[in-house]
Amino acid sequence: MDDATTIPEKDPEAAGRPTAPDPRADRTRAGRTGVGGSAVRRSGGPVSTAGVAGWVPTQQRSAQPGGQAGVERRRLPRARAVDRDDFLLGAAAGRTVTHVGFVPAGGDGLGLGGFGPGRPGGLGRDVRWLHARIATVARDLVGVDVDAAGVARARAAGYDGHTVDCGSPAEVARAAIRPAELVLVGEMIDQVDDVGAFLDGMRSLTTSAGTMIVTTPNVFRPHNLVATLAGRDTALPGQVSWHSWSTFANVLEKHRWRIVTLRPYTIDGAQARGGARWAMAAGRTAHLLAPWLANGLIAVCRQAPPAA
Repeated sequence: MDDATTIPEKDPEAAGRPTAPDPRADRTRAGRTGVGGSAVRRSGGPVSTAGVAGWVPTQQRSAQPGGQAGVERRRLPRARAVDRDDFLLGAAAGRTVTHVGFVPAGGDGLGLGGFGPGRPGGLGRDVRWLHARIATVARDLVGVDVDAAGVARARAAGYDGHTVDCGSPAEVARAAIRPAELVLVGEMIDQVDDVGAFLDGMRSLTTSAGTMIVTTPNVFRPHNLVATLAGRDTALPGQVSWHSWSTFANVLEKHRWRIVTLRPYTIDGAQARGGARWAMAAGRTAHLLAPWLANGLIAVCRQAPPAA
């Protein structure tokens, strides 16, 4: 994390932000004891996904000969790419939210946790850090990240943040964060060594009727193809995997997350510079012809019941 990056000060006067009397008093079970203090959150009902085209996770799959386990083929459903940030802000509006991975890994300014090139100051001053934007619409917001220094800076700016290694379900449980209506997991599962353990740990952060939204870059985005044709390979620092529509669905289903909808997303690249801006523009153009070539994938999930 770049020490030169600044977190905007939280603006308590941000227009339109729902507030509750002394929300910090009832979010902390044993008080704050430094960066990693345990937070207690209010729980609530499920996140509405009205108007969002659904995805049926029980589509017929066909195995093809040629491999030990065969090859699964799934017909890609018809879909319309959504703007990722608009989608997430709409889902968070008026709800209790736990934002996992809210500290930016690379300060790209466009990632779910990116601080971005916006000016420091109030939330209404063109700040690109999405966590700050979520704070203007969520009823209650808690950030969770393994980056202790980044969490400390966020807390100093007035945000509720906690240092937790979400790759360990036991550590997530020890953090004692009360289950939320909505858990946002942005651009993280491609950087987690043990994705299964990570997804298992997310279950304790959501209510039984709660929702988890996961986003991840799309392995088939045009930027990857162009880089390969140019003899290059691209990955973010710390990235260990890529996901396609099928692999994304497979890992979520395997760890008992019922997919409500899975669709492609685009990113507003207006603030990006150089090659990144062109890559995002290519993704926005490509998805008009083939939606599943868009920049990334976004899944809305709920906890599935235990297997009989």
